Amino acid sequence: MNWFLMFNALYFLFGATMYVGTMWVLKWFLYPTWRSLARDNVDMHFGIPTRAATKFFTVVVPIMFISGGIMVWAEWGTIRVVFAVICLIGIIVLTVVGQGLIIPINVRIRGGDFKDDAELRSLLMRWMLLNDIRFYVSTATWVSMVWLLADRGELLETFS
Repeated sequence: MNWFLMFNALYFLFGATMYVGTMWVLKWFLYPTWRSLARDNVDMHFGIPTRAATKFFTVVVPIMFISGGIMVWAEWGTIRVVFAVICLIGIIVLTVVGQGLIIPINVRIRGGDFKDDAELRSLLMRWMLLNDIRFYVSTATWVSMVWLLADRGELLETFS
């Protein structure tokens, strides 16, 4: 693998790792605390982190689309193309769910567009359910990327 393809794969791995790490932290550490959010504390515990994540991933993800396309092209004709395609489809699904379904909920919550704390909790539950999709897709994307690199570097053979 030449330096360009290695850098490309490592960039995708970086983005996939940040994505899966964010999703795992959300699911296992933050979701349980968000059941008690209310209008007076939602911005501190939801608004600030989601704005920061959106800003970060708005820069990282578009480059991942290009990177994923390069990986598919580079692995074309090998069995590893399957893992590259999973990575590319994964980042597409993550973006569609995030931009199309989750960001509108973020905007409502951050803007205070809910009548009471019960409606806020309902929005948060929907938000968490949609992010569960991203939890599983980001995990599959990350595993595929790691598998692709391990196979590419013949790392599994070192344990034989």
